[in-house]
Amino acid sequence: MLNFDLFFLSIIFLQVFLNIFFIKLWSNDALKKFHGVYSAEQKIHKGFIPRFGGFVMISVLLFITVFDQSFLASAWVNHILLCLIPLIFITLLEDIYNNILPIARLVFIFLSSILVLSTRQFDLPLIDHPYFYEFFYHNSIYLVILLIISIAAMVNAFNLIDGVNGLLLFTFVAILLSINLMANMIGDNTFSNLSSYLLLICIVQLFFNFPKAFIFAGDLGAYTFGFIIAVLVIMFFGRNSDFLTWQAILILVYPSFEIIFTITRRLCCKKSVFKADSKHLHHKIFNLLNRLNIRFANALSAIILLPLWSFPVICLIYFGEVMSLNNILLGFIIYIIMYLIFYFLFNKFSSTNYVKR
Repeated sequence: MLNFDLFFLSIIFLQVFLNIFFIKLWSNDALKKFHGVYSAEQKIHKGFIPRFGGFVMISVLLFITVFDQSFLASAWVNHILLCLIPLIFITLLEDIYNNILPIARLVFIFLSSILVLSTRQFDLPLIDHPYFYEFFYHNSIYLVILLIISIAAMVNAFNLIDGVNGLLLFTFVAILLSINLMANMIGDNTFSNLSSYLLLICIVQLFFNFPKAFIFAGDLGAYTFGFIIAVLVIMFFGRNSDFLTWQAILILVYPSFEIIFTITRRLCCKKSVFKADSKHLHHKIFNLLNRLNIRFANALSAIILLPLWSFPVICLIYFGEVMSLNNILLGFIIYIIMYLIFYFLFNKFSSTNYVKR
């Protein structure tokens, strides 16, 4: 127990040290000029804030796999990190120079997704529906293609919600906590151990991103940790038949519905689905708070969204870890109604233009 506690403390110390190092390093004026200017339309913060939180998180995860000999999932994580090398490369360049085209990032997302599933040593989940189950069971290549597209969509979905302080990391925490609760319920010690480590990394990182942001996760954090979580959800439901596969979508409901709603909204407005905008729900909330001159509008936006990003945990607590199909469908209906109420209310009372803070 003592070694376990000391190792946890060493993880926290390393992560705190690396965060402080990058914050201090990029406060140098010469390095600021080297760093590309981030001026995307969806930007709502002012001043220069380094975007290397994701690099810190990945570095700490690698440290765990190397130095914790009792880490049951180290082989899985090493495999995922190897497949992530292309995506880590392109997103690190984006966080430094801020000039990588979205289509280039999408290509690398698909490349890493293809690598992780084509070289996998784990079972894939089969959809709990008589027709789909039989079809994918006898045509596994189509299941792999579907999951590759799903991973790519989820990675982009996590990037979409990375707009206000803490929101992305709170969403990671909620999903990982859900996996942890389910793993503990069925005695899956490997996933319990893995999700605990990932939870620790995300919680420590929150102290540097919420309520005030000293460092951002950046594209490296959003894309790579989003990729890791998407793959782990596939692995978890592939190895644990106790749970209906539809429950996986409920666990990922906030980022999943955000990207579906965003694509639908842009198509209805005859806009490009690939062009970033500032019309996401978290932007609408920030707009209203900013109009009302409320302090800490950025951080408060993430708190207001708590019913959405914490919804998987709420469902698991209320319905139980192993959910019936009826409960899962009820969860979907409640979430969609809640999201639409949020969006249309804040859309009505917020302005479309905001002052950058």
